[in-house]
Amino acid sequence: MPSTTATALPAWLAEAVKDRAERELSERASNLRLVMDQADKVNKRLAELGIEPLSPAGYDQHGNQKAAVLILADYEDYTYEVRALWSTDDNAVELHTADFEEDSTAFGRVRLPRSIGDAVAARHETPKFPARPRDFASEARWAIDGLNVDRLNNGEVEAVVTAINGVTAALLNLAQVNSRRP
Repeated sequence: MPSTTATALPAWLAEAVKDRAERELSERASNLRLVMDQADKVNKRLAELGIEPLSPAGYDQHGNQKAAVLILADYEDYTYEVRALWSTDDNAVELHTADFEEDSTAFGRVRLPRSIGDAVAARHETPKFPARPRDFASEARWAIDGLNVDRLNNGEVEAVVTAINGVTAALLNLAQVNSRRP
């Protein structure tokens, strides 16, 4: 009886597996170089501003960017912890704070540092989180439900409401389709 535990891969498949492993390793190395470069940019910009962080920007064991910790939260003064991260959107360092009263601390952007005073000012700023993406389809359903034809007693008004419902659904769904395009 042949052994089923040690089956040999066809040569083409073994080559494909090897190629895939090499590409994944190359991608991870490229991503790590990018994160390391971003951490260096953060630390360099902070040094230019004369800010000496409590812990410099870096990266963790998974290759994720670690923010530079500039100032810790002071619960008695009601100030936030301030961290510095690299923003790929602005191609610059940005300051983040976290609300110390939350159960799960989440940091959000507050400003771009232009001077050493921005780090001090950031201590008093509530973090801003990006708005959730809009769900145009649910907005369309909500708008259509708000103009319920069944509750109307006038045939002419019903025709107008039906037309508005159709246009609303078409426009909002079209907007959702266009918002998914790169």
